[in-house]
Amino acid sequence: MEQFNPSLRNFIAMGKNYEKALAGVTYAAKGYFDALVKMGELASESQGSKELGDVLFQMAEVHRQIQNQLEEMLKSFHNELLTQLEQKVELDSRYLSAALKKYQTEQRSKGDALDKCQAELKKLRKKSQGSKNPQKYSDK
Repeated sequence: MEQFNPSLRNFIAMGKNYEKALAGVTYAAKGYFDALVKMGELASESQGSKELGDVLFQMAEVHRQIQNQLEEMLKSFHNELLTQLEQKVELDSRYLSAALKKYQTEQRSKGDALDKCQAELKKLRKKSQGSKNPQKYSDK
């Protein structure tokens, strides 16, 4: 069971690491947006740099939209892929555990029945060897 689908489990772990890295990028991007907006505000206040301030605001808005799309994609990645894969792997793991237990139980019961039959066969062979009429036990 420990070896069950290690590549899939590794993929899920890498996806979680990717998700954490993107969360870090999102945090850094928000700091970048704030700095860009502050620079735009400062530039807008002066007469000579008003156009520069407007351009900085536009840049910040475009980057913010891109970041929002990235966050939405990250949510979809988490909900639709990683969570689903984790659930499927967990269900498969449970199913395999149950199937293994059932198989072992069946094999144990068949082994016990075989041992019982073999013991009975030994008894019958001993009886037939010491008997005057060995044909009596051959049918059994």
